[in-house]
Amino acid sequence: MIKGIKLSLPKRRIYNSRNSSSGNFKTPITSAVVLLDSTNINALQVLGKLKQELKLKDSGFKMILFKRKEENFPDFNGLTFVDEDLNFLGNFNKAELLDFTKNHIDLLITFAEGNNVLINLLTATFNADLKVGNDPKCENILDVVIRSGKEVEVFTSELIKLLKQFKNNSNE
Repeated sequence: MIKGIKLSLPKRRIYNSRNSSSGNFKTPITSAVVLLDSTNINALQVLGKLKQELKLKDSGFKMILFKRKEENFPDFNGLTFVDEDLNFLGNFNKAELLDFTKNHIDLLITFAEGNNVLINLLTATFNADLKVGNDPKCENILDVVIRSGKEVEVFTSELIKLLKQFKNNSNE
């Protein structure tokens, strides 16, 4: 019951949230964040290849993983967060995560299960020019939804096509 109460405020903020992207998306991309959950950890390698596809430096490409507290992913090299990183008022209390969301990024990529309140809250919180994800239920917090389900290869290829289209349109 307490968990339900704890999640009610974030759910309300997500529901009332309208996409907070700046609308100033331009190419070339210099910074991107990939946000995923542990149920999609198998997508990590494919999503990690986006750094090369987008020609980003290590400093311009970060990955964030939402996991259960007991899960351990020693090969994951990025920021992790868990349910306990959300306080009773529905705000993140992990300083590193809060600092991360304050930074401006060009592209936020969310690849996660549909009903993950913490992932959706973090997506809504990020300061990004373009927010892209795979969950059609999150159209109010994403600029673009790529309806690929769990097919990460389809998702990434469609994302690359989309970004090339943005690039072509900005060059005209």
